[in-house]
Amino acid sequence: MHDLSAAYALNALDEVERRRFERHLDDCPACTVEVREFAEAAASLAERVAEPAPGALRERVMADVARTRQVPSRPARSVRGPSWRRALTGAAAVLLVTAGAALGTVAWQQHQAAEQAQELADGMARVLTSPERVEARHTVAGGGTATMVMAEGDAVLSAAGIPAAPHGHGYQMWVIAADGSMQSGGMLKLADGDGSAFMTGVSPDVSLALTIEPEGGSDQPTTEPLVQLG
Repeated sequence: MHDLSAAYALNALDEVERRRFERHLDDCPACTVEVREFAEAAASLAERVAEPAPGALRERVMADVARTRQVPSRPARSVRGPSWRRALTGAAAVLLVTAGAALGTVAWQQHQAAEQAQELADGMARVLTSPERVEARHTVAGGGTATMVMAEGDAVLSAAGIPAAPHGHGYQMWVIAADGSMQSGGMLKLADGDGSAFMTGVSPDVSLALTIEPEGGSDQPTTEPLVQLG
């Protein structure tokens, strides 16, 4: 039953398995913690690629409306009720077309972000539910825990309860090869001490490490690893 924590967190169990596992959760604090960590990791993956609509969208639309000529110039005597209605209709049409084009770009960006989030979630689910996965969990120096799950050449690294890095610094992930060489795995983004990352092209003979580095990351570690998994 302990092996079903990740699948339960990702809603990948059938009804019978779900009920059995929920009964198991009542008497297993360790699995309860694992379910929470896996669920938070899955949620943070979506947050990493989500992008809000540009804040200047309305200003751009209104600026385009102000620059766009609404109706041809006419003699003053021809400006009557119907002409004003046509002018307002023209202004509304320009606004809608301009807004439609801008919102179309935003919608496309959001669609791309949603696709990326889905790909990340699918990859994470594949790793966390693989029968051949390898797992490791250790306490992080300074507080918190880090968990690594590897399968099929991919890896999920999740952290929980890690204190905030010093000002101007962040947590950087490292992939350590069998010969001891280290390659950056990118910066680990945290929210209230929790965070996760999905890495591809990770061979089973490597290990993962976490160090504190200046914002933006370093080419090579400048501090001792706070934790090493694998």
